[in-house]
Amino acid sequence: MSQSKCLSLARSFDLCRGALLWISACGLLLALLLCTPAKALELPPVKGPPPHQVYIDVFVIDVDSIDSAEQNFTANIFYRLRWNDPGLAHSGDAPVVRPLDKVWNPGLQIINEQFLRRTFADVVKIHPDGTVVHRQRVWGTFSQPIDLREFPFDVQSFKVHFVASDFLEGELDLVQDPEIQSGIASKLSMADWKITAMKTGTMNYEPVPGEPSQPGFHLTFDAKRYTGYYISKIILPLVLIVAMSWIVFWIDPSEAGTQVSVAITTMLTLIAYRFAIGTDIPKVSYLTRLDDFILISTLLVFATLIEVVITATMAKRGHIKRARSVDLWARWLVPLGFGSVIVASFL
Repeated sequence: MSQSKCLSLARSFDLCRGALLWISACGLLLALLLCTPAKALELPPVKGPPPHQVYIDVFVIDVDSIDSAEQNFTANIFYRLRWNDPGLAHSGDAPVVRPLDKVWNPGLQIINEQFLRRTFADVVKIHPDGTVVHRQRVWGTFSQPIDLREFPFDVQSFKVHFVASDFLEGELDLVQDPEIQSGIASKLSMADWKITAMKTGTMNYEPVPGEPSQPGFHLTFDAKRYTGYYISKIILPLVLIVAMSWIVFWIDPSEAGTQVSVAITTMLTLIAYRFAIGTDIPKVSYLTRLDDFILISTLLVFATLIEVVITATMAKRGHIKRARSVDLWARWLVPLGFGSVIVASFL
């Protein structure tokens, strides 16, 4: 074999070996890229020095319902956070959008939330001067202890409590934004309550008694229950049922059968009425003002039945005048007593 052919074969072998090495290196690099976890490829979070003050404004868009028995309310809430982070200042002309978890943030939580749905993306807008703005809208249920002893003539306070969960008191302040005031919509979906007052302010949160508290902010609104429904649908029909039982006082005791029939009919009507209004009365372990009134009314109707039995027995034994005298006194004493019960219960 000539020398030129040997050199040509040697060059071809070198080229093939170089090509194989290049292909192997590319394949190894591709394998490393495919096998690298996605988290390792993420950019590290950009964090500036934490600000001492975070501004917040809250707006109640709507209150769908208030469930007294479940001790919660359903609301549509919008809130905005604003703070300045010099480490995020940039030279652009427009705000830059970044994920919330990629920048410093106060770790805001709503303490009394039960089931919430967040409708906006968890992002922030970073302005050229380092001002960071985060907006969010939440809809769902919020827990709220409610004292129903004055039901249905009660006024309740409802609160949405925000907390900077990553900080302790003194490390950060959540304060009302002076640029945009918090508020509540003038028209709400709930038909049985009227908003009477609203306030906002700083309210720190103490997760465990004796432990350091965390910076917080609250929006609280007071609501008064409309009583028209309960007066027309519950109280007035009950007054008429109780008054119906007084008919026995105008029936002569000698007609005992008629008296007993009216008294028993009234009692059965009251029992049916109690079942009918069962869904309209909060199921709580203590008695409300309405519960007291219903209980006293039931006892008065039962007392009327007992009075009928007593006067009928007196008439049967020949004491007809005494029986009529008892009925005469009852015609005035029982309505007066029931009237005082109404005054004490609702006025």
